[in-house]
Amino acid sequence: MIFNKENRGAQELRELTGNYYANNKFDKIAGEIELAAEELAALVGDDVMVLAGKYYAEPGEDADAELVRKVQRPVAILATLRMYRKNDLSHEDDGRKFKMATDNSEKLPWEWQLDRDDALHLEEYYKAVDALIRYLNKKQLKEWTETASYKLSQTLIIRNGEAFDSYFPIERSERMYLMLVPFIREAQMLTVKRAYGSGWDDLLKEKDVPETDEHFAACKAVALLAMSMALRRLSLSAIPGGVIRRFMTENGMGESEPASLGDVERVAGWMADDATTWVNEMKLARDGGPAEYELLPKNDRRNKYCRL
Repeated sequence: MIFNKENRGAQELRELTGNYYANNKFDKIAGEIELAAEELAALVGDDVMVLAGKYYAEPGEDADAELVRKVQRPVAILATLRMYRKNDLSHEDDGRKFKMATDNSEKLPWEWQLDRDDALHLEEYYKAVDALIRYLNKKQLKEWTETASYKLSQTLIIRNGEAFDSYFPIERSERMYLMLVPFIREAQMLTVKRAYGSGWDDLLKEKDVPETDEHFAACKAVALLAMSMALRRLSLSAIPGGVIRRFMTENGMGESEPASLGDVERVAGWMADDATTWVNEMKLARDGGPAEYELLPKNDRRNKYCRL
C-alpha cells in the first residue's frame, strides 16, 4: 500500500484531497484504498503500481517522488468519495441509522446536493488519472510502455488522448482514450483501413507535422466512428462531463437535462454520417484530388462539326 508510512495515512489523505480530516482513523478507509488502487492498476498496469510502491517505501535520490504523488492522488480521491457515500448512513448492531442534526449549526444535504458533490469528486478523480497517464507517456517508463494497453495503442492511427482531442474534443482525457481504444481499433480495422486499401501501413507510420490531408481525414473518420460506437455501447456516465454538457447544449438541452436514448442514437448517427464524409475525403486525398470529368464539350470554331 502506498499510504500510511509512519502512521501518517490520514495526514497524507488530507494533503492529497484537501477535504479529509487528519484526525480520522486510517483503518476505516484502508479497505477502500486497496480497492481504488486495484482499479487504477487495471488502467495503468500492475508494474506501475509496484514501482510507485517501491519509491514510496524506499525514497532516495533515484526515487521518482512525482510518480508516487500522481499515483496516490487518484487513489485518495476515489477512496474518500466511497467512504463518504457509506457514511451517509451509520451502520450499527441494531441496523442502519439516519442521524438528524439537533441544532441549527449544520443541516443534512439534499439528494441533489449529494449527487452534485459526487459528480465533482468523480471529475476530480478522472483529471487525476489523466495527469498520471500523461506523466507516464512523457517519461516513457518501461513499466508503462510494456503494458498491453500501451502496446495496442501504438498500433493505432491515433495513439494517445492528446492526439484524439485534436480530431474530436474529449478534454485531453487519457482515461477516456484508453476506454475508446477498442472502438478505435474496430473503426480502423473494419472501415477506414479497408476503405484506404494498399499503403495503409505507410499512412500509419506518418509523424510529419503538418500532417497530410489523407492522414488527417483518416484520423477524423476513426475518431468520429469510435465516438459513435462509444455513445451507443457505453454508459453516458463513462463519458467526460464536459463532452456530455457540450453535446446537450449544442442540441438545445440544458446542462441538467438527462439525454434520452433517442437523443444519443440521433447524435451517434450524425457522427457516423460525418465519418463517412471524412472517409470519402481520405480517398480523394489518397488519389490526388477529385476526378475531373468533361461535362461540357470543348468545341473549336475552326472545326466544321460540334459535339453535343
